[in-house]
Amino acid sequence: MSLTRRRLVLTSAAYVLLSGCRSTPPPAPKPTTPEQARYLESRERMLKRFGRPGFELVVDAMDGQEFLGVEFFPEHAKYPFYQRGGQRLQTQGKRMLSQPVPERVRVVWRDSSAREFVQGVGGRYAGNIIGDEIIEVGSRIPQALIDDLKRDPRGNLRLKFRMNEQGTLFGWDIERRPGFDPKKRDEYGEAVYVAPVHSFAGGDFREAKILDGKPVRKGWYIDKRTGRKIETDY
Repeated sequence: MSLTRRRLVLTSAAYVLLSGCRSTPPPAPKPTTPEQARYLESRERMLKRFGRPGFELVVDAMDGQEFLGVEFFPEHAKYPFYQRGGQRLQTQGKRMLSQPVPERVRVVWRDSSAREFVQGVGGRYAGNIIGDEIIEVGSRIPQALIDDLKRDPRGNLRLKFRMNEQGTLFGWDIERRPGFDPKKRDEYGEAVYVAPVHSFAGGDFREAKILDGKPVRKGWYIDKRTGRKIETDY
């Protein structure tokens, strides 16, 4: 083989090797702390269990109670997925989140709603922590609920938290709107409203169903001290 041809072969081989290296995706970043490693392991377990990320978050509090400087974190995570300066029943928070269901949730509240700026973190609540608890979440969701969502994904998994001086209550259900068609419009051009239907409701509490300001289905919660099921109008 001539010197020129040998150089051409070597150059082509090097180009193929370099192209192959470029098409190979970079390895996933390695966790930098033990906490980050535990968070990523937990996140992966929940992705495998639920099959898809995303859920609707609903947070309120027991009637007559208020919690200040509230933050909800996936266990071992640095940043919260929910914050509220003052959490009461009347300041219920609802939002859709595209992240995986947390395996456990850390709930924190403080003695004030004052905020401060922390370098590298941003704005955070500055009050003294007076409540700090870990709640089992993803591990408590029944497999039957998960299987139903996989069978018919046209529904929202709702993760519901009701803060309580005895300890935060956790509940769940699936919300669907059977028959809803976004193409159907009313006389004002708005999508025709279809009332939500909830299934697989369970956990430590269930909110009341309110119609025209009155409960048409009682709510309930499990008293953490006695284990009794207590009905509520909210």
